[in-house]
Amino acid sequence: MSNKQLFHIIWTTFNEYPVWDKNGNWQKLIDTYTELQKQNINYINCNLSRKLPTEYVNRDSRNDRLLLDEKSRNQLKLDIEKLCRKNGDRIIDGLEIAMLSINESKVEMLVFSDITSITQKVSRLKSRTATLLSFEYPDKFVGKGTWGKGFWYSTIFNKEDLAISIIKNYSEERF
Repeated sequence: MSNKQLFHIIWTTFNEYPVWDKNGNWQKLIDTYTELQKQNINYINCNLSRKLPTEYVNRDSRNDRLLLDEKSRNQLKLDIEKLCRKNGDRIIDGLEIAMLSINESKVEMLVFSDITSITQKVSRLKSRTATLLSFEYPDKFVGKGTWGKGFWYSTIFNKEDLAISIIKNYSEERF
Protein backbone atom coordinates (compact mmCIF):
# COMPACT_ATOMS: atom_id res chain seq x y z
CA MET A 1 0.00 0.00 0.00
CA SER A 2 3.00 2.29 -0.15
CA ASN A 3 1.76 4.23 -3.19
CA LYS A 4 -1.88 4.19 -2.04
CA GLN A 5 -3.67 6.75 0.12
CA LEU A 6 -6.64 6.33 2.42
CA PHE A 7 -9.83 8.02 1.22
CA HIS A 8 -13.11 8.58 3.06
CA ILE A 9 -15.86 8.72 0.42
CA ILE A 10 -19.56 9.55 0.72
CA TRP A 11 -22.19 9.80 -1.98
CA THR A 12 -25.94 10.07 -1.69
CA THR A 13 -29.00 8.84 -3.53
CA PHE A 14 -30.91 11.07 -5.91
CA ASN A 15 -32.40 14.14 -4.19
CA GLU A 16 -30.73 13.53 -0.82
CA TYR A 17 -28.71 16.44 0.56
CA PRO A 18 -25.01 15.86 -0.19
CA VAL A 19 -22.28 16.43 2.40
CA TRP A 20 -21.45 19.93 1.13
CA ASP A 21 -25.09 21.17 1.21
CA LYS A 22 -25.68 23.20 4.38
CA ASN A 23 -29.34 22.08 4.38
CA GLY A 24 -28.34 18.50 5.20
CA ASN A 25 -27.78 16.78 8.50
CA TRP A 26 -24.10 15.82 8.69
CA GLN A 27 -23.24 17.00 12.20
CA LYS A 28 -21.68 13.66 13.16
CA LEU A 29 -19.38 13.95 10.16
CA ILE A 30 -18.24 17.36 11.39
CA ASP A 31 -17.72 15.85 14.85
CA THR A 32 -15.64 13.05 13.33
CA TYR A 33 -13.43 15.45 11.41
CA THR A 34 -13.08 17.63 14.49
CA GLU A 35 -11.80 14.53 16.29
CA LEU A 36 -9.43 13.74 13.41
CA GLN A 37 -8.11 17.30 13.51
CA LYS A 38 -7.51 16.96 17.26
CA GLN A 39 -5.37 13.96 16.38
CA ASN A 40 -3.25 16.21 14.17
CA ILE A 41 -0.72 16.17 16.99
CA ASN A 42 -0.40 12.47 16.13
CA TYR A 43 0.22 13.43 12.51
CA ILE A 44 -3.16 12.63 10.98
CA ASN A 45 -3.69 15.06 8.13
CA CYS A 46 -6.91 15.34 6.14
CA ASN A 47 -7.57 17.12 2.89
CA LEU A 48 -11.25 17.58 1.98
CA SER A 49 -12.56 17.61 -1.59
CA ARG A 50 -15.12 20.23 -0.53
CA LYS A 51 -15.20 22.20 2.67
CA LEU A 52 -17.71 21.09 5.26
CA PRO A 53 -20.19 23.78 6.33
CA THR A 54 -19.47 25.11 9.81
CA GLU A 55 -23.07 24.40 10.72
CA TYR A 56 -25.90 22.49 9.06
CA VAL A 57 -29.54 23.56 8.89
CA ASN A 58 -30.58 19.91 9.55
CA ARG A 59 -33.64 20.10 7.36
CA ASP A 60 -35.68 16.95 6.97
CA SER A 61 -34.69 14.94 3.93
CA ARG A 62 -36.66 15.62 0.80
CA ASN A 63 -39.78 13.51 0.30
CA ASP A 64 -38.84 12.77 -3.31
CA ARG A 65 -35.39 11.36 -2.50
CA LEU A 66 -34.65 7.86 -3.71
CA LEU A 67 -34.48 5.35 -0.86
CA LEU A 68 -32.61 2.07 -0.85
CA ASP A 69 -34.58 -0.72 0.81
CA GLU A 70 -32.87 -3.61 2.57
CA LYS A 71 -32.81 -5.84 -0.53
CA SER A 72 -31.29 -3.15 -2.73
CA ARG A 73 -28.73 -2.25 -0.01
CA ASN A 74 -27.65 -5.88 0.19
CA GLN A 75 -27.43 -6.11 -3.59
CA LEU A 76 -25.48 -2.85 -3.71
CA LYS A 77 -23.01 -4.11 -1.10
CA LEU A 78 -22.40 -7.30 -3.12
CA ASP A 79 -22.02 -5.30 -6.35
CA ILE A 80 -19.55 -2.85 -4.81
CA GLU A 81 -17.45 -5.64 -3.30
CA LYS A 82 -17.42 -7.52 -6.60
CA LEU A 83 -16.53 -4.46 -8.69
CA CYS A 84 -13.72 -3.48 -6.31
CA ARG A 85 -11.95 -6.84 -6.49
CA LYS A 86 -8.79 -7.24 -8.50
CA ASN A 87 -9.97 -7.67 -12.11
CA GLY A 88 -13.58 -7.00 -11.01
CA ASP A 89 -13.81 -4.01 -13.35
CA ARG A 90 -11.26 -2.61 -15.79
CA ILE A 91 -11.36 0.89 -14.24
CA ILE A 92 -12.11 0.21 -10.56
CA ASP A 93 -9.65 -2.72 -10.53
CA GLY A 94 -8.59 -3.51 -7.00
CA LEU A 95 -10.02 -0.57 -5.06
CA GLU A 96 -9.15 -1.77 -1.56
CA ILE A 97 -12.10 -1.39 0.84
CA ALA A 98 -11.35 -0.80 4.53
CA MET A 99 -15.00 -0.01 5.38
CA LEU A 100 -18.30 -0.05 3.52
CA SER A 101 -21.50 1.29 5.05
CA ILE A 102 -24.77 1.72 3.18
CA ASN A 103 -27.99 3.15 4.55
CA GLU A 104 -31.24 4.12 2.87
CA SER A 105 -29.82 7.22 1.17
CA LYS A 106 -26.02 7.16 1.49
CA VAL A 107 -22.97 5.09 0.61
CA GLU A 108 -19.89 5.61 2.76
CA MET A 109 -16.53 3.96 2.17
CA LEU A 110 -12.98 3.99 3.40
CA VAL A 111 -10.72 2.85 0.57
CA PHE A 112 -7.07 2.74 -0.34
CA SER A 113 -6.26 3.97 -3.83
CA ASP A 114 -3.73 5.79 -5.92
CA ILE A 115 -4.51 9.50 -5.61
CA THR A 116 -4.34 10.04 -9.37
CA SER A 117 -7.20 7.63 -10.12
CA ILE A 118 -9.60 7.91 -7.17
CA THR A 119 -12.12 10.22 -8.86
CA GLN A 120 -12.22 8.04 -11.96
CA LYS A 121 -12.66 4.88 -9.89
CA VAL A 122 -15.44 6.26 -7.68
CA SER A 123 -17.25 7.81 -10.66
CA ARG A 124 -17.11 4.47 -12.42
CA LEU A 125 -18.29 2.69 -9.24
CA LYS A 126 -21.31 5.00 -8.99
CA SER A 127 -22.12 4.52 -12.67
CA ARG A 128 -21.77 0.72 -12.64
CA THR A 129 -23.76 0.25 -9.43
CA ALA A 130 -26.59 2.43 -10.76
CA THR A 131 -26.71 0.28 -13.89
CA LEU A 132 -26.56 -2.98 -11.94
CA LEU A 133 -29.34 -1.86 -9.59
CA SER A 134 -31.49 -0.91 -12.59
CA PHE A 135 -30.97 -4.42 -14.05
CA GLU A 136 -31.87 -6.10 -10.75
CA TYR A 137 -34.78 -3.79 -9.82
CA PRO A 138 -36.00 -2.14 -13.05
CA ASP A 139 -39.23 -0.87 -11.47
CA LYS A 140 -37.39 1.10 -8.79
CA PHE A 141 -34.07 2.17 -10.32
CA VAL A 142 -33.61 3.75 -13.72
CA GLY A 143 -29.84 4.09 -13.71
CA LYS A 144 -29.25 7.79 -14.23
CA GLY A 145 -31.61 8.89 -11.42
CA THR A 146 -30.14 6.58 -8.78
CA TRP A 147 -27.34 8.71 -7.35
CA GLY A 148 -27.05 12.39 -6.58
CA LYS A 149 -24.45 14.47 -8.40
CA GLY A 150 -20.83 14.04 -7.42
CA PHE A 151 -19.35 12.68 -4.23
CA TRP A 152 -17.46 14.02 -1.26
CA TYR A 153 -14.11 12.65 -0.17
CA SER A 154 -11.23 13.32 2.11
CA THR A 155 -7.67 12.16 1.74
CA ILE A 156 -6.16 10.96 4.98
CA PHE A 157 -2.41 10.91 5.48
CA ASN A 158 -0.48 9.14 8.24
CA LYS A 159 -1.85 7.12 11.15
CA GLU A 160 -4.39 5.52 8.80
CA ASP A 161 -5.32 2.80 11.32
CA LEU A 162 -6.26 5.40 13.93
CA ALA A 163 -8.24 7.39 11.35
CA ILE A 164 -10.06 4.23 10.21
CA SER A 165 -10.96 3.46 13.82
CA ILE A 166 -12.32 6.97 14.44
CA ILE A 167 -14.35 7.00 11.21
CA LYS A 168 -15.72 3.48 11.73
CA ASN A 169 -16.81 4.46 15.23
CA TYR A 170 -18.59 7.52 13.81
CA SER A 171 -20.22 5.41 11.07
CA GLU A 172 -21.50 2.79 13.52
CA GLU A 173 -23.09 5.51 15.67
CA ARG A 174 -24.94 6.89 12.66
CA PHE A 175 -26.39 3.78 11.07
